Amino acid sequence: MRGFFSDIMKAVSEFKFYKQAKDFQTSRVLKYFFLMVLLITLALVARFTYDMSRGLDMAVDWSLENLPAIEIENGTASVDVKEPYMLEGDDFVFIIDTTGGITSLDDYETGILLTKNEIQYKEGGFKTERYDLSRFGSLRIDENFLKALRKNIMWIIFPFALAIIFVYISVARILHVFIFSLISLAASSIADAKLTYRQLFNIGIYAITPSAVLGALVAVIGFNIPHFVILYIGLYTAYLITAVMNCKEKPAPTP
Repeated sequence: MRGFFSDIMKAVSEFKFYKQAKDFQTSRVLKYFFLMVLLITLALVARFTYDMSRGLDMAVDWSLENLPAIEIENGTASVDVKEPYMLEGDDFVFIIDTTGGITSLDDYETGILLTKNEIQYKEGGFKTERYDLSRFGSLRIDENFLKALRKNIMWIIFPFALAIIFVYISVARILHVFIFSLISLAASSIADAKLTYRQLFNIGIYAITPSAVLGALVAVIGFNIPHFVILYIGLYTAYLITAVMNCKEKPAPTP
């Protein structure tokens, strides 16, 4: 791992490093790439987990304060509270009515409705989604359930988030390397650097490091940079062109 972090530092700060990196074996280059993606993924998942944990804590606390215990048995809901039970906010409504008095969210832009046999969800005035309670089997949503949910759900979500984000970043960054290889091909041709496509691919993998790391830092910190895509493209392009220029063999001095 020491060599990996050393390569990251060199890819960011030493353009002479690219003269060596262009001739690295493909296995070393790909190992570097996927370790970098894994490092970025772990940072993003940590931020995602933190944000979701805070949001879940707020949702559970709100539910404990405002919702009655809900019993679902054989696809049928029941509650020990006067119905319809309604909680309204500025732009959201939550309704429990198992008596059949309220059967739809037609009068609301956004909300959740629990009826005797289904849950309805509507957002922004669009189509209402309906979920049959028979999917849930037998379930009691009360204080014990909500506290257990808060305690265990992150262990369920974490591996899925890790896998999805890792695959997404890997595919996205590899596509960027291939697309931007057109720039390094053009730079190599103009500079008469005589680099093969494999060498340019190696350069592209290492040259994407500053942009990828910067993007991860911005996402983790939560700092909004206007037109960040332009900054990302400009930084990657600058590193590619400069790296290619530094890989051009200098002519031997004449005796």
